[in-house]
Amino acid sequence: MSIEVASSCCPSIIYMMTGIRYLQLDVLTSEEFIGAEEYMLFAVTDGIAEIDTGHGTQEIVRASLAIVEPDQAIHIHTYKNSISFYVITFKAIRIPDLNTSEHKQQQAIFPYKGIWNRVPFARCIDLLEEIYLHSHDKEEFMRFFNHVRFEEFLRYVLQQNSSLAPVRDLKSAVKSSIDYLSDNYAEQVTVAQLAADVDVFPWQYSQMFKELTGQIPLSFVNKLRIDHAKQLLLKTEDRIHEIAQYVGFNNEFYFNRRFKKSVGVAPGQYRKQQRSTVRVVSLYMEDLLITLGVIPVVQWSHPGWGRQEYLGLKHVPTFNVLQDSYESLSEYEPDLIIARRSDYELRTNQYEQCKKFLDTDVIIHDDMDWHSTLRTLAERLERVDQAEYAIQQYEDKVSRARKLLSGSMRNRTYVFLRIAADCISVDQKYTKPFLWKDLGITPHPMVQALTHEAGRQGVTWEWLNGLDADYIFFAFDKWHEHVAGSERQQIDHPMWQTIPAVRNRRAFEVDFMTWMNQGQLLANSKKIDDVLRMVAH
Repeated sequence: MSIEVASSCCPSIIYMMTGIRYLQLDVLTSEEFIGAEEYMLFAVTDGIAEIDTGHGTQEIVRASLAIVEPDQAIHIHTYKNSISFYVITFKAIRIPDLNTSEHKQQQAIFPYKGIWNRVPFARCIDLLEEIYLHSHDKEEFMRFFNHVRFEEFLRYVLQQNSSLAPVRDLKSAVKSSIDYLSDNYAEQVTVAQLAADVDVFPWQYSQMFKELTGQIPLSFVNKLRIDHAKQLLLKTEDRIHEIAQYVGFNNEFYFNRRFKKSVGVAPGQYRKQQRSTVRVVSLYMEDLLITLGVIPVVQWSHPGWGRQEYLGLKHVPTFNVLQDSYESLSEYEPDLIIARRSDYELRTNQYEQCKKFLDTDVIIHDDMDWHSTLRTLAERLERVDQAEYAIQQYEDKVSRARKLLSGSMRNRTYVFLRIAADCISVDQKYTKPFLWKDLGITPHPMVQALTHEAGRQGVTWEWLNGLDADYIFFAFDKWHEHVAGSERQQIDHPMWQTIPAVRNRRAFEVDFMTWMNQGQLLANSKKIDDVLRMVAH
């Protein structure tokens, strides 16, 4: 008896995963990837970067999926933000046709290459996290189950083929439109006109536009106009209504309103303030200076922690607060030094020496009272209106965040862990006032029972294993590491995965310098963004 094999029941190609990694690239770094004989699939979980496949550069952002063919080298470059992503390597294996020996035309090994449109990403993340979690299982059946998860992941994204066509045409068209607007921002245009120019529906145009810029078209154009108006206010003596018309605002009143909403002060006041800007050094208060629109002439840095990358002060020289002499601040030719209270109390003698050759003020308010500190700083720099505007904007943001969190975080608790190479400590000093006082998120009872000193000294794995907090926020403290990245080995410990919040995928890494910055407006604003992105669902 012969058995006929129905070839239609078997796919002609199967895909076999060979590896998975989860990577994070810091801002302004590049990495090369070569798949050798394997395909590479990239799934971006956060951030933004450029990817160069040798045929031009494209942008990848959160929820982007990209496929790279075997033996193709690519470069990923982070130019304005860090990026986190999974990279899966897999092989395509052709299954021979058992019913015929006839030669068939070679078909495409994988149906889609390049960068794909966004798909519903929550399911993708769930599958990727499961695949990654079980990628080191040794038991044969567990490895098989993980392969099934990989096939389910591919099935899910390929099933979205109606939205997975390569985005080059639409993306390139909208990019060209954005380039046009950047050069012709003063023209009166509408979304309908712009969409018609690239032959898409207005909603498609707006969606792609926001993916590429983070803004809707009108906001993008208005920002270009305001930015150019700021330059004209400083470089020319043109009257306000003339500048408004030149950059594309037909109505001076509307221009004034948009300018003040964007900058915090009216155009005339902005011109006056900027032309009288002093050169300021204010170590540890750079965040508040930028809030007021003042770029410091030097920024603080720490040999272990680095600098405040979130402020974007890449071109401002750094001052090593552990090693440099404060007298050397005179080399930056500041007009004014403003010391925060805690730093002055720690280095009184050095600041007193500074007073002998530079105008030096001391903020008397407690560091945590950033409202009063910002107002005092603003009075000294004649930027009171900008301070009040920034404070009101922040309070409004806090109010909106508390409302959004009132449902998802009701009766939920948190812990903030500071993970170093030699211990895991519980932070309350830097994060508790923000999370509890500002956002109303309750620390876990085990955290509240810890004294501040006990939390700083570190907790045991047994303590962590008994911690049933709903959410964990954690940051890596690199100061005491002996080998680069050694602090990250803590979360490779077997007991890390047994912590309830980790098992439930409610443990979130955050930026160390942003979250360890107390009494800073911009840092707090970014913390709100982090919390809402992570838990407000």
